[in-house]
Amino acid sequence: MSIVLLEPPRQENTNRFEEVVNAPLSACLFTDYIASILKENNIETEIINAHLYDWSIDFTLSNIAKKDFSILCIHVMYQWEETKDIFNMLSTIKQLKPQVHINIYGYYPTFTYDKILEDFTFIDSVTVGEPEFTTLELARYTLSKQKNTVKINIPGLAFRNKGGDVVYHPRQPIQDLDLLPYPYRQDIDLYAKKGIAVYILGSRGCYGHCTFCYLNPFYGQGNNWRGRSAKNIFEEILKLYTEYSINNFYFSDANFLGPGKHGRGRAVTLAELILMHDININFGFECRVNDIEEHSLSMLVMAGLTNVFLGLESGDPESLSRFNKNTSVEGNKRAIQLLRDYGIEPTYGFIMFEPDSTLKSVRNNFEFLKETNIMTTPAVTAHLLHHKETILKGTPDYLSITNKTTCSNSFTNYEALYKIRNPEVEAFSEIITNVCKKALSLLPAVHNCQNAATDTGINSDSLAKLNNILIALFEKTLSDFEKNNLTYSSDSIKKLTQELIHEVERAIK
Repeated sequence: MSIVLLEPPRQENTNRFEEVVNAPLSACLFTDYIASILKENNIETEIINAHLYDWSIDFTLSNIAKKDFSILCIHVMYQWEETKDIFNMLSTIKQLKPQVHINIYGYYPTFTYDKILEDFTFIDSVTVGEPEFTTLELARYTLSKQKNTVKINIPGLAFRNKGGDVVYHPRQPIQDLDLLPYPYRQDIDLYAKKGIAVYILGSRGCYGHCTFCYLNPFYGQGNNWRGRSAKNIFEEILKLYTEYSINNFYFSDANFLGPGKHGRGRAVTLAELILMHDININFGFECRVNDIEEHSLSMLVMAGLTNVFLGLESGDPESLSRFNKNTSVEGNKRAIQLLRDYGIEPTYGFIMFEPDSTLKSVRNNFEFLKETNIMTTPAVTAHLLHHKETILKGTPDYLSITNKTTCSNSFTNYEALYKIRNPEVEAFSEIITNVCKKALSLLPAVHNCQNAATDTGINSDSLAKLNNILIALFEKTLSDFEKNNLTYSSDSIKKLTQELIHEVERAIK
């Protein structure tokens, strides 16, 4: 075995419910595309998808220890405090196999490559940006018998030179995605068996410039949205449909539709191809609210669109402006209604709290959620009511908050941990977050980018009661803060939080 590509285990963190932040990362298909490129160039490659296999860290480690390979490439995602467990595993692998070259790739290492290479000597290299062709060149170099006599010079690869300094030269992103071979589908039967939608890559990047998003910095500001042609996408779907009987797809794109008239026209062409060949599939995707338009939507629904993740972000005009969304509250409402008109209840990207939140912005967000009738189940409601902006390295907001405030940074300085500047809103956020987390902990719930949160194991009357209580508690507590009826000392916050949690617990007994 020459190369192993590893998707590590992803451990649950009960203290962090912002999994949607990592959703595009889990579905980006980098590993499958790398495997396809390597195999196309006759390089022996195996994918170990420990996440899909539900392996533990220890079992993954023991499995890898038994294998013979020269290069281990790992798709490392940020897993909050548990990220260190992945690095500890890689350290052990290096001790067991000191001659193996350990490389990591993905969004998270792209923005922290210098810190990673400084802190973890067992990591030999970090791929920065798109990994496919960087990994191919790394494989050719590492597997070459002349590697010790040839100076390494691979664009997109960060490594330590002989003096110990970190060296990196950027690689230009892939301009024509149609030239990529289809991703290698090693575990496609297991996806179907587990009821997981098969991911399709339709595009990379985004034409937006939201301050909380690191997507464009990952690819480079000059290379925003790039889409595969409708024909190229359809041919891959048709192959999966005819050869593997796959009929459930989800586009891993951060922005499926793409910019303006051209983006909508491409989507319509894809829909026409699906309808023309009369294949019975369903699919979902993510998009911005300003991409939702009736003609293209109607065609996509006829072709099998059933699921849309909609990036609303806020129901407050000032927050939308701070996020540089270039959308409006009214536009948010129109997109929701149009999707509902075509039978789709979307799932949402929504940020209730951000560093500059005010009681007014929180009130606007809450009234928006009520008006649009989004808060229909306690799993959805609890997520929406407490969701706080996660600020990660590579985003404009990370630069802004680390330049203006003192904040504590987590593992390898990737996440900025902040307090909301308005102390009343910070106190309110703390209370509501603890209450909503308690509610979520009481629910056997599933919530991700593909499926609306669902609640099982609790009777419908209790669920409805819990949902109403969450909304009522939020409104009453917000009103008390607005009327200055509450103090926000640590003791008073703790006492009020416990009182509200008791009400939540009583709702489902």
